[in-house]
Amino acid sequence: MTEPVDPFGLFGCFSDLSDEIVIQVLHFCNYEEILRFAATSKRYYNIVASSVGLRLHIELEVNGLEIIKGTRNGNAAHSVLLDELVRYRDAWLNLRLEEPVERTLMERAQTLLWELREGSYTVALSSTPNTSLGPDTLWITLFDHLDTSNRITFHDHFHAFTSDLEQDLVACLKMVPSANTRFEIKLCSATTGLAHPLAQNYTFIVQADFRIPDPEEDPDSVSIEIMDNIFVARVADLSDEYEILAWDWKSGALLLRIGSSSGIADFSFLDTTHLVIFSADRNKLNLPWITLSLYPVTPRALDEETAGSYFRASKYACARPILTFRFPELKRSFRVKSSDFTLRSDPTPGRPIYTTKSAGFAHSTALTFVATLSLIDKRRSHLNHPLSNELQVCISAGPLLRYLFEYAGEVDTIVIPWATWGTKTTRWFLRDQGPYNSLWTYGSRFVRAGSDVDPISTLYDLLVFDFHPPTVKRHGPLELIYPPTTDLTAKDEAKLRKLVLEGNVLAVAHVLRSGLSTSSATDANPPQVLSKTIHSDLPTVITEGFSAPVESRLPYRVVIRPKFVPECEEWLIDGNYVIGMSPSRDDSDVVDRILVYKLHT
Repeated sequence: MTEPVDPFGLFGCFSDLSDEIVIQVLHFCNYEEILRFAATSKRYYNIVASSVGLRLHIELEVNGLEIIKGTRNGNAAHSVLLDELVRYRDAWLNLRLEEPVERTLMERAQTLLWELREGSYTVALSSTPNTSLGPDTLWITLFDHLDTSNRITFHDHFHAFTSDLEQDLVACLKMVPSANTRFEIKLCSATTGLAHPLAQNYTFIVQADFRIPDPEEDPDSVSIEIMDNIFVARVADLSDEYEILAWDWKSGALLLRIGSSSGIADFSFLDTTHLVIFSADRNKLNLPWITLSLYPVTPRALDEETAGSYFRASKYACARPILTFRFPELKRSFRVKSSDFTLRSDPTPGRPIYTTKSAGFAHSTALTFVATLSLIDKRRSHLNHPLSNELQVCISAGPLLRYLFEYAGEVDTIVIPWATWGTKTTRWFLRDQGPYNSLWTYGSRFVRAGSDVDPISTLYDLLVFDFHPPTVKRHGPLELIYPPTTDLTAKDEAKLRKLVLEGNVLAVAHVLRSGLSTSSATDANPPQVLSKTIHSDLPTVITEGFSAPVESRLPYRVVIRPKFVPECEEWLIDGNYVIGMSPSRDDSDVVDRILVYKLHT
């Protein structure tokens, strides 16, 4: 799957064309082709360098962004859009954040569920003192308007929810009290709490063939998600059975069913027409096969087969994947733990991540997935606390899309072995056991706070990791020209390589910080920003749990602000915000707070 480099000498055919026509043609090329073209002659270099439109084209594609249709200010020139985009990019590269704003939201006992989406923090609570039935009210706070919140009360309680405020949509899932194999989905307006006016079927009732655990006791038993017209629900039990169903929420048509009686699974969206399923299903030898599979899912109108508001899942045939990517084979003595098996990628493709006066920007596809899994050695299962190998796998979405394009039109499922796809597309880490353990990326980034605190300042390091290959490839070489503000000794370099090899992600910060001078931590000299790129020539190798060592080489870049943030229960990224959940205070057990850092652009 190598890229052709002008195999027929076509670039030379441009010599007789005017600059304006050349620019128009280049807008039909991807950014790599444009850059290769610019490298062929001084004239072509000057054409690309002097065209603001082409530079905007390159900047959008390198960052995996698009301008959301209908959001562009008609008076906004390409130069303005480019400037806004470059300032957004540079703020992340250098982790430039404004002074934080802290807000107290409510008593902590009231917070039953919460969701962070597209610049808003939504809390689910009960409108009555009795919380045993679950929440019936949402409290929505926008980060741009932290002083005010919108409260919506529904006519019924629910056990899970998700929202898409751009569509004024909230989907609520409720277990049917009289039948623990049945659940109900309601599609409501985020403004009124009533039935959404665009939903032909306001309520879906779904019947599974297994008992669904109480979501209050097992939160992993249900999950729901919205992407444009598509709504997806997943339910699972404790004995490795699951159902994943997708509907067109406007028409009510059932689009897809994926089920198993011998496995576990989670899902995410690859783009606006494909669902990604991360699963561990037992094969004919009763051994778990871990796979990542791609399924087509496209909105459509109602038909007789998929019409109605009652769905018995087993009535419908299971869909077949287009592509299945195999993970490494487990040792016979290991099994996959049913809990802590997740796949995450935020934001949902097409949703706004950054909005300026000129336009709104979004990712049209996922950039990076984070898969989490825990492996248990069955030989130690008799122990009260058997040892487990807890792993976090970052997966670049770009190669998955290229495989999808390569095998378009195939009738049968194409199976891609791990050795073919996995090493260059993934980076494996050992899950850190500290208090900061968010399990998903935002775009291609995820955030961590260091696990050790400075006893004098009581502040933690803030780390942001980026796994988008074009970003890493483009900005990694800058460290050779503008090196990070630390000089590693040969001993520290060796230590860094060992930590990367073993998959100890957080410990990288400790090594980089060891080169800081003592004066850099004083009030007169604020903490410096450190950066380090881990290139593909430095692999991570996981040796425990698999039949052979698992090597991964997806490059990544980490930016660190030493001694920068207070202790919080969790750190997350949402758009142009870094959010600390529940900052540590004397009354943290009683009051629910958030700490919001806005990107300084």
